[in-house]
Amino acid sequence: MYRRLLLSIVLLLSSVCVDAQQDTVGRHYDIDDVVVSAKQQLISTLDESGNVSISMDALKSMPHFGGAVDVVKLLQYTPGVTATQEGNTALYVRGGDAGQSSVLINGAPLYAPSHLLGFFSVLNSAHLSGLTLYKSGIPAMYGSSTASITDIRTHAYVPKKFRAEANVGLIESDVALQIPATERFAIFLSARHSYLALISKLLHINHTDMGYEFGDYGVGVVGDLGRVGRLSLNTHFNHDCITALVNTYNSSGHLKWWNGLGTVTLDSDISPRVSMKNMLYSSVYDNLLNISITERKYDVNAGVETYGAKSVTSVDFDAVDISAGVSYEYRKVNPQSIKDRSYSVDINDVIEHTSEAALFADARWRIHPHLTLDAGARLSLYRNDRWWCNAEPRIMLSIPVSSTLRFWASYNMMAQYLHLVPQSNMSFATDFYISSSESTPPQYSHNFSLGYNQSAFNDRLRWTMELYYRRMSNVIEYEASILDVLMGSTNHQAQLFVGNGESYGVESSIAYADRYFDVQLNYTLSKSLRQFDEINDGLPFRAHSDRRHNLSMLASWKPSERWTFSATFVYATGAPYTETKSVYIGANGILREYGPYNGGKLPDLHHLDLSATYWFKSKKFEYSGINISIYNVYARKNPIMLSWSVSVDKENVIHLQERKHTIYTILPSISWTFRF
Repeated sequence: MYRRLLLSIVLLLSSVCVDAQQDTVGRHYDIDDVVVSAKQQLISTLDESGNVSISMDALKSMPHFGGAVDVVKLLQYTPGVTATQEGNTALYVRGGDAGQSSVLINGAPLYAPSHLLGFFSVLNSAHLSGLTLYKSGIPAMYGSSTASITDIRTHAYVPKKFRAEANVGLIESDVALQIPATERFAIFLSARHSYLALISKLLHINHTDMGYEFGDYGVGVVGDLGRVGRLSLNTHFNHDCITALVNTYNSSGHLKWWNGLGTVTLDSDISPRVSMKNMLYSSVYDNLLNISITERKYDVNAGVETYGAKSVTSVDFDAVDISAGVSYEYRKVNPQSIKDRSYSVDINDVIEHTSEAALFADARWRIHPHLTLDAGARLSLYRNDRWWCNAEPRIMLSIPVSSTLRFWASYNMMAQYLHLVPQSNMSFATDFYISSSESTPPQYSHNFSLGYNQSAFNDRLRWTMELYYRRMSNVIEYEASILDVLMGSTNHQAQLFVGNGESYGVESSIAYADRYFDVQLNYTLSKSLRQFDEINDGLPFRAHSDRRHNLSMLASWKPSERWTFSATFVYATGAPYTETKSVYIGANGILREYGPYNGGKLPDLHHLDLSATYWFKSKKFEYSGINISIYNVYARKNPIMLSWSVSVDKENVIHLQERKHTIYTILPSISWTFRF
């Protein structure tokens, strides 16, 4: 009975064991203002290397979830990014795990980019100037990530006038302000906070009193220092807090997590051909889970502290552009400290102190009007319980056949020294980080891609196709739950395995945009495998992120100045899981026999979202509109997990019944968005 009580509260709060087991020189541009063309308003665009950019301005008319539209969630509709399941906004790029994709805000790492169950990311879109997802031709200035980099940038200019932008929805409201203090200095403020306890109704939990809230806050200061350069200071803070009281078992739990980061950046133009960017940053992530069951109380804590510096110098010559620099990061990592407060016992309490430094350089050589070579290298040096040194080359060959047709081929070698250990397949802050060590060495990936893009009809019609192959080593798999650790039946290292992986596939995208329409159709055919000596008898198996088919659609129609209609659709092959094959009654209770590891498949994921926005005409507002959205129009029940209820009848016959658990079906919303 005790184990069942403990299991109930852990499942409630942390959703642990949610399945049956479970340019190589990239060119970076800071744009002061986003200008939306009267003819085209692109939702997302692919650059010449297949990397993705999202239009901040086009977001406001897209389908809303709970009254808000989310820029990071929209990335899941782009080629190469896997739509995993409901309740998860983590980015799984080209067969990689969530921990192999880094999210940066102005160069500082953001370790937990999602709120509870992935309803929202922690970003206020109105506070951002741009976002780029790098998955091919990753610049050498980015490191310690083997799958992708999401580079998020806040505003870095001095506006000429005051501006306020807000969205009022059913679950949360957000606001962003641009305040020109002087001709040379400006302040940017943003805030978002929830105000409805809707989560408990969505989760349909009986005999439970649950409270939940979240908030995001940002402050930025931009100053024009004349010949010295442009100085930007930015901070971001977000928090989540969930409390649950299970009346049936007289049990309670409290989970809270937060991110806090700050950056100081100085952009200087030394000469017309030479520029320099220097930055300092810090980022702190922390989560704390308190569990109380009758007389037993536990504290589970995890987090990461990062302090870093980076300097990049760029030089433009007639035929060659060069950028080079140096970076350093110090990390303090708390993998997962667990304390039994009832007996004042520390079950696991280890703090890791690590350092990572790097030298990097990129060069773009315009060899010929129809041939460009991007080459880069990163030399990384890492120290924990020993030293590691890795050379990480990057190269890309681009062949612009004409102004409308381009081919490219690229290769990146990446090393990663910080690992995310998942304890859930949903966006829930019970996952934790560990540093590379002798037992968990750095992860490596060799990334190859070959692609082309073409346009027609004055760039209104665009299509892209890209083949990719990734070879990964030292990837990790974790099979323990918090319950196992609390009961003292295992430890982290005993259930942490190191192996290899590979993924390959083809990404394709076709898009059409004009004054009235913006339609984008994306499809990815892929396969991702893992191989561990200790798992599945050493045979390869499907990775948790493996989805054979990924199809997505984004569409927007603006028939008049007053109306905008939009739709999104996503389809993905069901997630792999380990099936229960048979059940036996043994001396110690009911025993289960499992099939091959990740040999089963959840039902396929798909849903259609529709939206209509009516824009008011007003001299007081730049724009003002009412958005009505329906998420999951045909009420598809996409399961996030499977469980089995086992019962024994009077004749001692075992009955095994499979249950599919979903978070929500259809979800209508209404919101008011405006800017003045």
